[in-house]
Amino acid sequence: MSLSFDPITSDFFLWTILILVLGIGLAFVFFYGKKGISKNRLWVKTGLFFGFWAFLAISLLRPHVSDLKDSKPWLVYEESLEQAELDFWMDSLGLEKSVGISDFDLHSDPVVLLGKQFSKEELYFLRGKQVSWILPREQGIIRDISWKGYLRKGEVQRVSFSVFSSKSDQKLSLGIPQVDSVALVTGWNEGLLEFRPSGQGRAELPLVLEKDTLAVLRYFIGPAVPKKYQVQMGFPSAESRTLANWLREKGETVSEQIQLSRETFLQSNPQSDSLQVRIIDPAQLKQKSVQDWVKGEMGNLMLIQVSDPLALTQQVNRLFGTDFELESAGSELENGLEALPFSWKEKPGQEVFQENRIAIQRLGNAQIGISLLESTYPLLLEGKKESYEEIWGDVFGAMEPAEPRSKRLDAPVFQGLEAQIQLFDQDSLPEIWSAGEDTVWLKRSAINPFLAEGTWQATSIGWIDSGTDFSVYGYGLEELPAVRTARNISDLERNSNKIEESQSSPLSPWIGLIGMFLFLGAMWLEPKL
Repeated sequence: MSLSFDPITSDFFLWTILILVLGIGLAFVFFYGKKGISKNRLWVKTGLFFGFWAFLAISLLRPHVSDLKDSKPWLVYEESLEQAELDFWMDSLGLEKSVGISDFDLHSDPVVLLGKQFSKEELYFLRGKQVSWILPREQGIIRDISWKGYLRKGEVQRVSFSVFSSKSDQKLSLGIPQVDSVALVTGWNEGLLEFRPSGQGRAELPLVLEKDTLAVLRYFIGPAVPKKYQVQMGFPSAESRTLANWLREKGETVSEQIQLSRETFLQSNPQSDSLQVRIIDPAQLKQKSVQDWVKGEMGNLMLIQVSDPLALTQQVNRLFGTDFELESAGSELENGLEALPFSWKEKPGQEVFQENRIAIQRLGNAQIGISLLESTYPLLLEGKKESYEEIWGDVFGAMEPAEPRSKRLDAPVFQGLEAQIQLFDQDSLPEIWSAGEDTVWLKRSAINPFLAEGTWQATSIGWIDSGTDFSVYGYGLEELPAVRTARNISDLERNSNKIEESQSSPLSPWIGLIGMFLFLGAMWLEPKL
């Protein structure tokens, strides 16, 4: 038996009323005591008042009563589980009774669920119960995993995972060369793998633990949308020219502007009206057009070739209201590059890169970045193109301007389970979205007028086409079983909360009303008797 409350008003007004009535009642009792009424009558009056006050509190608090079964938990296990695993958990948890999921018949509440694969139908009988889920100690079992179901060419793919390892120092990696692996410890491991996919269209990638493939990650790579950059310098340099050429090689639209004098500029491919990212040296901050462009949140700004970081930091903070802060540091970096003898102090709302030598802060819809690296082009001269691309790929990936249209879908998507699709379009948002034979009605966001989202259940397994420019992969029962079970249990817990709410019943409001009337009547009769 448990008791909960659902007050008819806020806590402030509730306790104000109760304290006020209590104060008035006690004041009357004190007044009667001063009049010389006998102690027996005074105790009767006090008892009658507290009885009235208690039933008033019951009426205002509206208590609910629910039944809680007091029984020892059962271990409900997956049928294919080995006996040794079952015995281990029975002993570890101190449980006395166990039953297979197919033989479970409302035995007890709570329940300890052991196994990695349970269907919705098997979990149906656990509705309304307290369920604790335990995964068996199995090498390479994946408890949770997620990645982008759709991304643009050149965009960073991020795979977050939770994996069990029965040994230490094992390597978890993706089946592509030159991508960092993660060393696991014994037990559960959580982490993140990042890489930049190549190619376009449907993509499949194995997740490998040592030599064993744990899962196949499937996602769709859309075409890159060229962004418009401008490299604006007071004088040409190898650093700015190399960066501009690298951006062009990536398919970006790049214009260059060199300031010959205060009023004279040499500019190639001018596109100042639609610029998305400006790369400048500190001298260009004196131009009011640059300041107004940033303050109007018309694009993102990156400052390179800095010579006086202290003065520049004060200038940027004063002009744009940022809070960049420097601290002393060494000048040599691990990759051999040279930097100014400062680093950026990490602040909320900022991102730092390359050993805290590059910092980016968001200002509304715009971003400002400052680099303390003296030069990065020597990496290309030394044949370290990957290191060069890692630096600027991460930086400009973080400063990615908003696209006119895009999609967002988190993977994996399971057949029969709900998934969220988000569409962003600055021109016109569709009302429906189709995936194979499924049609999803979209709802526009109340916060973002360019965003629409919908809930979808894949009805088939395998690649599901959505038009000519997108495909989604629907995972079946046998793939990523523990991840699917986790989502089934999450749905079960939501439904269980609704069942528990429906099982709790409020006390009749007549109890409080009748109680108050009875004690008020007794208080009225007491002086006459």
